[in-house]
Amino acid sequence: MSLRSFREKVNIFLYDSKSQVLNILSGLNIIAVLGAMGLLVYYYGFPLSPEEDRLVFKMIEGVFSFYIIRFFVRLIYDFEPKRFLKEHWFEAALMCILLVQGISYNFFNDALLRGIFARSDIKDIEDFTTIFIQLAVFMVLIVGLFRRKRFRPWMKIHPALLFTISIFVMTMVGALLLMLPEMSHNGIGFTDAVFTAMSSVSVTGLTTVDISSALTVKGQIVVLGMIKLGGLNTIAFGALMLVMAKFGVGIKHHEVIEDFVNKNTVAKANSMLIKIVVWASVIEIIGILLLYVGFGDGGVFADPRTRLYQAVFHGISGFNNAGLSILPGGMMHPDVIDNYFVHTVIMILFFFGGLGMIYVFDLFEISRLRERMRKPWKTIEFGTKISLYYTLGLLFIGALIFYIFEYDNVLDGKSGFGGLVTALFESMTTRNAGFNVVDTGALSTPVLITFLFLMFIGASSGSAGGGIRTSTFAIIWASVIGTIRGKENTELFKRTIPNSDVLKAYAIFMFFVIGNVVGPFVLAISEADLLESGRYDFMDLIFEHVSAASTVGLSTGMTPELSEVGKFVLIIAMFIGRVGTLTLAYLLGKQVISKRYKYPEGHTMIG
Repeated sequence: MSLRSFREKVNIFLYDSKSQVLNILSGLNIIAVLGAMGLLVYYYGFPLSPEEDRLVFKMIEGVFSFYIIRFFVRLIYDFEPKRFLKEHWFEAALMCILLVQGISYNFFNDALLRGIFARSDIKDIEDFTTIFIQLAVFMVLIVGLFRRKRFRPWMKIHPALLFTISIFVMTMVGALLLMLPEMSHNGIGFTDAVFTAMSSVSVTGLTTVDISSALTVKGQIVVLGMIKLGGLNTIAFGALMLVMAKFGVGIKHHEVIEDFVNKNTVAKANSMLIKIVVWASVIEIIGILLLYVGFGDGGVFADPRTRLYQAVFHGISGFNNAGLSILPGGMMHPDVIDNYFVHTVIMILFFFGGLGMIYVFDLFEISRLRERMRKPWKTIEFGTKISLYYTLGLLFIGALIFYIFEYDNVLDGKSGFGGLVTALFESMTTRNAGFNVVDTGALSTPVLITFLFLMFIGASSGSAGGGIRTSTFAIIWASVIGTIRGKENTELFKRTIPNSDVLKAYAIFMFFVIGNVVGPFVLAISEADLLESGRYDFMDLIFEHVSAASTVGLSTGMTPELSEVGKFVLIIAMFIGRVGTLTLAYLLGKQVISKRYKYPEGHTMIG
């Protein structure tokens, strides 16, 4: 009997029970996912006795066993096993690792990856592999849920609402995790937990607690996970929405979807999410390796494991423009304050993270570079020009002003090269990142005003940064110049900007201005006692709010001393800054029945 004939007989034998068995597995799968998440939270979030530790770990192993059994049952019941393995190759590889790991641990009393990492002196590898494998399995399960047709009606939801909900849910889940006993040394309150979670998800960097001392390694890893998710969320979510659009998102939502990715078409979206994750991960890994070398082996970096952990945290925090550090004192720590190689690496990570992945693809993708070499008349895309040129222009303007006004102040005593790197670093971090290598509270007033301007503009569209974005500023600036010159159209880089885009840019600008008027107004009331103490003035208060609303993270030192009300004002500012004012406008704005009408013209004096 041939293999094909045998397979056909097996398929016929299993046909009648296929539907029932797979439905049972689907039901058990939901229980397994919820149970696994609960077990992991209990295992890593609470102090356990040795007996409890072993019991919970065995239960987690039981969940792993269910995943393995479920996968092979699905493989057996599939009428085309080769196609099934090809479509689920990642899940198949993961199940093989789980199977070998389980056999190695239970029959040979040794974890599979222990020997691999032994030479690297990495301990507690069981914990590492348990977390990694569980998260990977959870990702596979989520992907599987989205593949099922029964979930497609859930996607018929306004993308702006879905995006807003995702930010809120990530923040609240992160806050609850940070409140677990094992996440901090002395416990962390609800307000501080929400503030830290929102700062991480919105990749802002403002903190009310010192995460380097208040949080345990587990808590810091939770923060790092939120930074990673939050940093990729905007552009990755936009790409995901494009894919989901094929599952039932209406045409009326496509305009909102396109705003996320700055594309005029919803085509070619299938691989966008994977492409973003791969490119971002590669950039982060290169940055981590450079930081590992650059940190050296002295001081706090003497232990190779500590140095690797610091490199991973700062590499991810830097690329995602978070500005959060686990070094006491942040980048002003004595072991890195004068390390200009590290400053340069982090500054490059800022640049790529704040430029926007769509534009990074256009600038550095091999196929596009080859095409421009073959066809010299072809240039980078219009949006890339705006993002690149305005990013570089604002960077050098900010650095020049900083160098001029701080030459005899915070730059005093630094070498010429050190002063130049510091000026560029501060100018770059002010627009999107939040790391600082000088005392922000000691800066002169002209520099603080310049920084307010740079924070207000922020990073590029579709990037990890915030602010009104460089594209908004570029369009408004072009509109102003065109108006002064008496032009009827707004022109930029020899292109005419549609009137709808001009109006959208002004709408974003106005929403942002209003938000940064209302916020400081409320703070002036809630923090009256702090202002009356004389330690801070109204400029510090405005700086703190603009930093939060622009998801930058620079601080004059005022944030930890804010009242409960003041902290929630900044939480709201960070939330709106991450979601985006225009997104909220789309969400809350009333949809008109028809746009095909025009009122009689009205004239009035202007100016």
